[in-house]
Amino acid sequence: MKWQSITSPTNARIRQLLRLQEKPRERKEAGVVIVEGLREIMLAIGARYTPLELYIAEEFVNQKNISAILEYLEGTSAYMLSQEAFTRIAYRENRDGVVAIFESRNHQLNHIKLSSQPLLLIAESVEKPGNLGALLRTADAAGVDALIVCDPKTDIYNPNVVRASIGTLFSVQVGVATTSEVLVWLQENGIRPFAAALSPKAIPYTQADFRSPVAIVVGTEADGLSHTWLNACPDHIIIPMHGTADSLNVSVSAAIIIYEALRQRSLQP
Repeated sequence: MKWQSITSPTNARIRQLLRLQEKPRERKEAGVVIVEGLREIMLAIGARYTPLELYIAEEFVNQKNISAILEYLEGTSAYMLSQEAFTRIAYRENRDGVVAIFESRNHQLNHIKLSSQPLLLIAESVEKPGNLGALLRTADAAGVDALIVCDPKTDIYNPNVVRASIGTLFSVQVGVATTSEVLVWLQENGIRPFAAALSPKAIPYTQADFRSPVAIVVGTEADGLSHTWLNACPDHIIIPMHGTADSLNVSVSAAIIIYEALRQRSLQP
């Protein structure tokens, strides 16, 4: 692998990388995702994302660890950065001295591969990268078929999504579509959506039957689900609150309900 050296934090390539980090439109037009951290990069490699560029800072990187990824990135444009230059592009607190750029993907619904008994998580209009990252971690931990983001208000390739998801953005099947597209797709695949909502018709989540092909649908913490989803879902479920708060963080709520679905499925003969 042939390395090029970058010492100045104002280098043109460093400035371009910063624009890609900060501007969703720039990332979309370039068709890239920026990944910082050895674990996250290995997950992207494992998911067969195509690597384009690699940036390393000798002052931070563990040479033994970095050797683990170099064999997978042969032929990638490689840059050795000074500590000052790398510090400018690093967005994680605990830096391990490596950043890579991969080609992004088109997350169409028809690319999702479903199991014989699908369990899906659907998030409507998620705004905060941290929440989307946490939902991805939940989806990965529970082994759901896919996380579908409908009408998103944040770029799924936001660097903070990659960071908050600890790289599970690459290990989970992700679909991105409009609400109307998702509703048609669910019907075509025989998947019953359950709306997690504070509504008069909602029943405790433990009383719902999640053993058939289902999708758990969650909304934003501020506004909940839209009327479109509330009207489209035949079943509404709630997590009973026993304190003064009337709701939980969206990823916590999703995890509670999804693991109840897994519990019910584990009891099937």
